[in-house]
Amino acid sequence: MDHAFARRMLTRLAPWFAMLKEFSDRADAHALYDPDTEAGRIRLSNLKIFLGQLLPWRPGVLLIGEAPGYRGTWRTGVNFCSEKIMMGPADRFGLFGGEAAGYRLIEPAEKLCSEASSTVVQRVIQELPCPPLVWPAFPLHPHKPGVDESNRTPTPAELRRDALPQLEKLISLYRPRHIAAVGNIGMTCLKELGVDAVKLRHPAHGGGPQFRAGLLELMADVNH
Repeated sequence: MDHAFARRMLTRLAPWFAMLKEFSDRADAHALYDPDTEAGRIRLSNLKIFLGQLLPWRPGVLLIGEAPGYRGTWRTGVNFCSEKIMMGPADRFGLFGGEAAGYRLIEPAEKLCSEASSTVVQRVIQELPCPPLVWPAFPLHPHKPGVDESNRTPTPAELRRDALPQLEKLISLYRPRHIAAVGNIGMTCLKELGVDAVKLRHPAHGGGPQFRAGLLELMADVNH
């Protein structure tokens, strides 16, 4: 565990955090980290707590997903992480841990929300020797106009305008040793940036077993 590395990296990532905070809500996309909203401040706080737990492991692998979903990242601020995972006990790497670790819900609820893809991804991560850094290509939650609790695919224009600049900034500041895409959108964005990356099957729509096999193979190759 390298806590000094984590502190240095959080400082280095400050320009990237600044980019995330510049986004505002749109008619068909929620800004996740808008500092002018209470929800945005809570998500940003949760994200920084999570990175403070993750970065001491010095993750050398960066996984680029697609877009935040309404049952996961939109509610937590942490990619591939539902309320149920975030507010549950810490995992084998010391990630998450609920209120004891400082995490907060945007809205109190009688039942914590879960998300299938988040559950699959976090379960597979528990099989790895070191957790990767996971981040979505598109940094907002895209939804159908007027339907907050829905998901939609980002348009090519949105990816060029919003995904590529923040993704390029994250990669340049974090400098991962290995990069992989989880799904088509992540792979498309990485190709646009000229980044050589492996493509993993997205865990949604029955892709969990293929995602698991691909990630385990990737991590085995990385560790050889």
